[in-house]
Amino acid sequence: MKSGPTDHDNLEQMLEERAQQIEALQKSLTEAENKAQKYEQEWSALYDRNKELLGEKHQLFQDYETLRLQKGGFGFKAMMISGCTGFLVALVLCFVYLKLKPKNPHVVAFRQFEREHLFDYELAISQGRFHDVERSMQQNMDRPEYRPIANEIEFAKNLVEAARNRCK
Repeated sequence: MKSGPTDHDNLEQMLEERAQQIEALQKSLTEAENKAQKYEQEWSALYDRNKELLGEKHQLFQDYETLRLQKGGFGFKAMMISGCTGFLVALVLCFVYLKLKPKNPHVVAFRQFEREHLFDYELAISQGRFHDVERSMQQNMDRPEYRPIANEIEFAKNLVEAARNRCK
């Protein structure tokens, strides 16, 4: 019968251990419930803050759209200004290119010859001084700056000679 009280002692000891385990589990459960409640409160606060921020964002977008419409579409104005500026810059660049592009030496020489001598030649021909015009043309054909248009000067000289022969 000795085994009976030992079993009883073991049983009491087991009951005490179980009671301690139950207490520890209840304490853990209480702590877990407190943590869960704390996390739920934090989540609720974050959810409310998120809702507020979304409302502010929506309000800002509405205010922006209202302001944009009141100002008359800033984007369109900026696009128009940019387009006009681009057009004007392109126009200026085209003008600069046309003024600065290398010119054909033939054209440059002919324009210079025309500018320097045409009026004098017309005046001399109208006064009947054909020999002066022919002599001047011969001298100009020998000048290095008029070499590119020597053929044109020769042709004009022949025309003056023909006019002189016709007028005799």
